Amino acid sequence: MKPNLRLFLVLFASAALSRATFGAGPHVPVAKPFDLIAWNGGRFVYGVDYYPEAWDEGQWEKDAAMMEQAGINFVRLGEFAWAKMQPEEGRFDFAWLDRALKVLNAHGIRAVLGTPTAAPPAWLYARYPDIAAMDEHGVRYRFGSRRNYCLHNPDFLAATRRIVGAIAEHYKDHPGVLGWQIDNELGGPYCYDSYCQTAFQKWCRSKYPTLAALNRAWGTIFWGHTYTAWSQVPLPWNTLYEAHSPSLALDYNRFFSDSTADYLKFQAGILRRIAPSKAITHNEMGLFDAIDYSVLNASLDFVAWDNYPMFEPDYASYYGPALGHDLMRRSIENQSFMVMEQQGGLPGWQIFWGRQASPALYRVWAYQAIAHGADGVCFFRWRTSRFGTEQYWQGILDQDSYPNARYQVVAQMGKELPKLTELLDGSKVVSEVALLVSPDSRWAFHIQPLIEGAGASGGPKANFDYNRQLHEYYDARRRQGINVDVVFPQSEFSSYKVIIAPSLFVVDAPLVSKLRQFVEQGGALVLTYRSGVKDEHNVVTDHTLPGPLASLAGVAIHEFDPQTNQEQEIDAGAAGRFPARVWFDILEPSTAEVLATYAKGYYAGKAAVTRNRVGKGWVYYVGTESSSDNFYDHGAEAVAKQAGIAIGPKLPAGVEMATRQKEGERIVFLLNYTESAQTVTLEGSYRNALTGETESGQISIPPLDVKVLSTSK
Repeated sequence: MKPNLRLFLVLFASAALSRATFGAGPHVPVAKPFDLIAWNGGRFVYGVDYYPEAWDEGQWEKDAAMMEQAGINFVRLGEFAWAKMQPEEGRFDFAWLDRALKVLNAHGIRAVLGTPTAAPPAWLYARYPDIAAMDEHGVRYRFGSRRNYCLHNPDFLAATRRIVGAIAEHYKDHPGVLGWQIDNELGGPYCYDSYCQTAFQKWCRSKYPTLAALNRAWGTIFWGHTYTAWSQVPLPWNTLYEAHSPSLALDYNRFFSDSTADYLKFQAGILRRIAPSKAITHNEMGLFDAIDYSVLNASLDFVAWDNYPMFEPDYASYYGPALGHDLMRRSIENQSFMVMEQQGGLPGWQIFWGRQASPALYRVWAYQAIAHGADGVCFFRWRTSRFGTEQYWQGILDQDSYPNARYQVVAQMGKELPKLTELLDGSKVVSEVALLVSPDSRWAFHIQPLIEGAGASGGPKANFDYNRQLHEYYDARRRQGINVDVVFPQSEFSSYKVIIAPSLFVVDAPLVSKLRQFVEQGGALVLTYRSGVKDEHNVVTDHTLPGPLASLAGVAIHEFDPQTNQEQEIDAGAAGRFPARVWFDILEPSTAEVLATYAKGYYAGKAAVTRNRVGKGWVYYVGTESSSDNFYDHGAEAVAKQAGIAIGPKLPAGVEMATRQKEGERIVFLLNYTESAQTVTLEGSYRNALTGETESGQISIPPLDVKVLSTSK
């Protein structure tokens, strides 16, 4: 194709994406908040991810019968079946899927269908080879993996429109199809071809009023990188030393995230126009950070995510998946969420990952999702695959379909959930504490990772890790039985008593104003090291650190010390001394009071932690990081008392407490991730929702088990 015509198609495709909006076409409004239980006919959404195309049709009836016996009422189908649905260009075949749905529906099992765009078929790559994304070295990926497409390739967008339109037309009135899952785990790969470069230049032109404004914002005078034409704006790839303008790189991350959101919106527009009565979701990935989920989810009816606790550093504890649940729950305002892929066996691709968990632990993990607000759990996968990349990824059943211990655990939960459905329906998680996640800051730290610490002499290496900081502050609240929401810069803050904003590296004036208003009206704000360093263009402030947050924090930072080969401690007086690592902001209080100091080095005695009164509220600034849980527990307790937040009962290690509320009724989940019985002391009397018994005082939770307690009688 001639280059000028190809350029026209790129621009046309980009325009088509921008026109595809949440409300495209006629749309039957969904209830707010979306009620997953009502959507599933009054049943808790309990399911498995199923791939009938991979098994002989003679197996389908046996599978459906075993699912029904286990209490399964929901399946996700088809997200990798493009080659089966469209075996060649211009011809669609849904007859096999019709038969599979008929079998499943006969056993009371309804479905969400995946739009199969995550797995473009071989014939599509053969006919349009440049639909594949291009890596940073200028090489296009080859066919043979999944979701390795270019989001701005016009041929791929046209193919997407055809397959999504066809599946929507075929199933728009099917009573056994509840809705759609768009694609699968959107978020990569980054693409650096001419289609994306043209689209990025167009994105920049829409953001900056003039090229001169872009040059000023990015500081392109550095190294003489000033652009004199929009066509000169590059992508951040394949440069000497792998060094890129931080401003350009941050905008590219935003562009890629926006492009992904536009692609989801593009598909959602097709689905809503053709099948407006069916709900739309997407399976996301918790703390995955290439995409700003708070933007992506604007096109969805409800959020779903894929939860694999074994990928956490310490999979036997609660806190890794817990933060993922709370981030997903709050990534779209006022909506339900579910787990679309809940770990149901040992994961693996070329190798097995981790070690085998006790079968009982899969049930506890599933209940953890419910405790954090999920109204649906779908296990991945029904049966281990006999072929392909995921042969080592266990399903509930192994390849022989024997009803093993994992199946028995899933069936146990399937019998329990009907006892809980009425209690859970309409309940929600209520939190007084919020953790502020800044996608811009996280991207900026990927671009410039801050420090690669060598650790103290003979000690462990301690690199900077934004997500680790999120966990450190989040986990301390969970250990104290305090619910935590996740919020984003555009979220509403007024309903919270405490907001924790770790390493708020990139900030703009509107966010600073919101935080000031929150504190002045009585809120407590916790800031940590490397906050207020950069503006929204990833350019360092020309004010004394922490820049626009300095007057809130009541401190000035004239010196800092990246951790290299040294030991450092925090002296918190009567609270004790704690090890410090990674980074040391040396705080000079202006209006703040000192809560803790550094104990070693040339700045021994200088402030490490401060507190500042602003209006009716308080701002805490923590200038370093610790490897001690006790440090974060002490801080969480102090802030909670200052804010008037009740701290929960003392929890044994390996036990989690989470709560949901419903019309004054409190639902308490006690989850024991250990292999021994544990005891938690609760005030008041509760009804055990699974047994009907009354429990109070010292509540015993058996090994690898759950208690669901309600204040209702």
